[in-house]
Amino acid sequence: MFSWKSRKEYAYSKRKLHIATYKDKVRRIMQICSAVISLATIVCIICYHGLYISLEVKNLIRFIIYGSLCFYVVKYFVFLFYSLHRKEFLKKSWFEGLIIFLLIAQFISVNVFHYNAEFFQSENFENYYLLFIQFYFLIIVLMEFSKVNGWMAKFNISPPLLMVASFLLLISLGTLLLCMPRMTVNGISFVDALFTATSASCITGLTVVSTGACFTVKGQVVIMILIQLGGISILSFATFFTTFLSKSFVGLRYQYMVRDMLSTNQVSESFSLLRSIVITTAIIEFAGVALLYTYWNTTGFFTSNSENLFYSLFYTISAFNNGGFVLMDKSLLELGVSNSYFPQAIITILVFLGGIGFLTIRDFFSAKRIRERKKHQWKSLMPQTKIILTTTFAIIFICTAIFFFIEKDNALSGQKTLFDKIFTSFFQIITCRTSGFMVLDVNNMALPTMIMITLIIFIGGSPGSTAGGVKTTTLFVLIKSVFATIKGKKNIEYQHRTIHYSLVDRAFSIILMSLTFILVSCFFITIVQPDVSLNHAIFETTSAFTTCGLSTGSPAGWCDAAKIILVINMYIGRIGTLTLAFALTKHKKESQHTYPDLYMMVG
Repeated sequence: MFSWKSRKEYAYSKRKLHIATYKDKVRRIMQICSAVISLATIVCIICYHGLYISLEVKNLIRFIIYGSLCFYVVKYFVFLFYSLHRKEFLKKSWFEGLIIFLLIAQFISVNVFHYNAEFFQSENFENYYLLFIQFYFLIIVLMEFSKVNGWMAKFNISPPLLMVASFLLLISLGTLLLCMPRMTVNGISFVDALFTATSASCITGLTVVSTGACFTVKGQVVIMILIQLGGISILSFATFFTTFLSKSFVGLRYQYMVRDMLSTNQVSESFSLLRSIVITTAIIEFAGVALLYTYWNTTGFFTSNSENLFYSLFYTISAFNNGGFVLMDKSLLELGVSNSYFPQAIITILVFLGGIGFLTIRDFFSAKRIRERKKHQWKSLMPQTKIILTTTFAIIFICTAIFFFIEKDNALSGQKTLFDKIFTSFFQIITCRTSGFMVLDVNNMALPTMIMITLIIFIGGSPGSTAGGVKTTTLFVLIKSVFATIKGKKNIEYQHRTIHYSLVDRAFSIILMSLTFILVSCFFITIVQPDVSLNHAIFETTSAFTTCGLSTGSPAGWCDAAKIILVINMYIGRIGTLTLAFALTKHKKESQHTYPDLYMMVG
């Protein structure tokens, strides 16, 4: 006869043996079921919000969604049961466990204890609940997407190609969603939906239809999500959810991809920066929403608090991500922004912070870096931060002065005081560099102003930011190289440091490839759209390629072929010409031998 203790140990050993034997098989089955159910649930949610469906179909979709939630609850506890180290499992899956706990608590409070609060019985609760489920499944999809690096590694996909594919996937999904009936008021053509989805995903802001008049609130929410995901790229969000929420670590290939995307030097620094980026974005956007909501709440522009909150959220995300999308046909003119300093200041700060780069924000505003600089006097800002800030402020102040003197009796004639004209010039230069927000009509500006704006649009923002363009650091390296050549110097120096010639080669390559692509695009636009003027073709093409979004409004009347050319410009401008070149070419190992030098007459 076995004692009670012996029987307990035997049962424990038997259970451990069962778990060790069947855990892999059970995990594979649950993962397959999870993939199928996740896909079905996402399709149901998309149909629920995008299609006009009958009440019976709505009830069926709700049943599928609630059934999928039950599956995920069961799946979580099955994985917990078949885990040999349950404490470690709970620690790694704390976020998913929190969601499961909230779902169970809600189910018990409503169905077991019959908690008859009006909120749970109202139609608003159904809408809130479905939105919550949609957000939950978005997180699941992002986490699962970022975990497929082992599977994708078999295909030897390079990081640049992953970047190219991720934006292509985001644009495709956005186009599909915007084509759905409930996303627009009176429907939209495929080309216009593709144009809008590309502009939002590539945070450009160019539009061929009115965002406020053509799209419903659901469509505007889709555009807002595309702007947010495109701001840092969907791969950044996927990697963040994997490393931060699940406490896992992705493969080396993704580490180098994040390093190149964020312009960092060390792989180990990439993920700490990525986490600070997401947190910083959340803090800045929360502050922007709160300030704009407070301002518009005192002006009476909106009839309800929910409308005020939505506009504040949309414009904050659009400004910080340098998206440039607006919900009014006349940009910011109809919201009282052009006649008030406070909202202009808020939008200016959001656009500026989004355009200088996350590395610069962390280096300049981080409490840790500030304490280090106070404690150690020899520590200062990073050279890149100094270059970015110096170049950015030089462009802003010089161009503001030029803009003021050219337009003071022209586009600025409607401003009452001298300070109004200077402040509007300052606001317009900052926003037109990267975001495309306007409080003045572009078509009323003088031709020299248009030329200057085209140049600063081409320069754009800074590396590692949500802004486009060839970047301020590229301009800085180019200028330093030119001056070094004029002075006959062999090395390019800055603050007792040498700028490597590989950076010079990269800068010249970016400038040359960008100019070539813009000119070729203008050439084809003038072919497919013969009535377009040259200055409009150059202006719109440059704005699209540099993902600025500033527009004269002429693309709305262009043919589909011209719109497709701008779509290609926005896409390539967002991922970068060098990234596209690296993605489409196979790098060969450089040989160790060198050929004799070749000299020729240049210039």
